[in-house]
Amino acid sequence: MSVFFERKELFDQVLLLAEEEMQDPIGVFERFFSDYRLHECRYILWAMVQTCLTTDNTEFGNPEERADLLLRYKDIERLLEACTLVIKNGKK
Repeated sequence: MSVFFERKELFDQVLLLAEEEMQDPIGVFERFFSDYRLHECRYILWAMVQTCLTTDNTEFGNPEERADLLLRYKDIERLLEACTLVIKNGKK
């Protein structure tokens, strides 16, 4: 079992953001999208998914696990799109 499931109480917390980032999470979006364009994010995500699905990987060994990965990919891509809209609308 994954450490993320074994230690849910730890991994359900914000772990990587500094205190000032926790106070201004929109700033995190702004910095992220100043470094990465949406098309780059799509490419990076797709490369990760493609690698998981096309290599021998026990984590994605059955069709249900692969379908779940594709669903998560789509959800993350939608999240990135929403983030870009928040940033664009906030700058107007």
